[in-house]
Amino acid sequence: MSLLDDARKRINEVDAQMADLFEQRMQAVEDVIRYKVEHQMDVLDTGREKDVLKRNMGLIKQDKYKDSYLAFMEDMLKISEDYQKSVIYHDTVGYQGVQGAFSHIASEKVFPYRKKRNFASFEDVFQAVCQNEIAYGVIPFENSFTGEVGEVLDLLLRYDVYIQQIYDLKISQNLLGVKGATLQDIKQVYSKDQAIYQSKQFLEGRGYELIPYPNTALAAEYVAKQNDKTKAAIAAKENAELYGLDILAEDINTSEQNTTRFIIIGKKLVKEGNRFSMIFTAKHEAGALVKAMEVISKHGFNMESIKSRSIKNKPWAYYFYVEIDGNLQDTKVVELLMEMNEVCEDVKLLGAYTKESRDEK
Repeated sequence: MSLLDDARKRINEVDAQMADLFEQRMQAVEDVIRYKVEHQMDVLDTGREKDVLKRNMGLIKQDKYKDSYLAFMEDMLKISEDYQKSVIYHDTVGYQGVQGAFSHIASEKVFPYRKKRNFASFEDVFQAVCQNEIAYGVIPFENSFTGEVGEVLDLLLRYDVYIQQIYDLKISQNLLGVKGATLQDIKQVYSKDQAIYQSKQFLEGRGYELIPYPNTALAAEYVAKQNDKTKAAIAAKENAELYGLDILAEDINTSEQNTTRFIIIGKKLVKEGNRFSMIFTAKHEAGALVKAMEVISKHGFNMESIKSRSIKNKPWAYYFYVEIDGNLQDTKVVELLMEMNEVCEDVKLLGAYTKESRDEK
């Protein structure tokens, strides 16, 4: 047996031992998970991690291996952290806003039996999905009355998540006031600027002072806390029960077809579905966008939607979001994506899902 063969044989033997030890370590991690869940402890314990690294570095006798072993242990701790998160948070759904916000209502509709966790911003939800802190995020994508949420398009471009499902929620805006208040009492109306805009036909000519607020549910909470008959909020009906308010006027939004489409994001690409979305940037040459459109047309696909969005920090540069009817497992779709990669500067597949018609409040 040559020296190389002997060395490889020893490596294989050590690898087998390491595989067994890895399983033993992960089984111990599962005991840690059970304890943390029972005692409601956070997954990340930076003090413990520092102790583990310091203790293990002391076990390495040869200095030339210490940097490599440090990297190995850091990777091992990250594997442990990710596994703990995947187990503890596997049934948790995240949304932006507070309880009673339309994102919260949508998350209850889509995932009625899962745990919910709220976040301050859309980006916080995206980060939580990427870091395994939640299994799914429920994000408003576009409104039939006010258009798409541009920030969400940017986040889909930046983060490694996939659209796994879409949900259309019919939006019903309502004027909420404190107990005993009437329409004649109201002088100030609080709500998110979009909700105010969606209800402008009802609000016109009433003499109300319209005051923008970060969120419809927060506006309802504020009015409830003020306990002032002259103040009202525009929000979903659910907030009346949640904050002990009266519904002074129902369905005040101008459009009866006011619907918000939510996307459900996760880390896994789901290949089933009758529609898929992607983002692409055209090459910096004459006719580049036309070439991309011709590829889609040539393969016979129906392009349901196309949106353009400027690229931050790149003046006069744009990316394009498209929705196309088709199944990712279809060879024609595979060919389309391959050819799009050839004619475009960048292409990012955002996910596949089933387009269904929903009409729920």
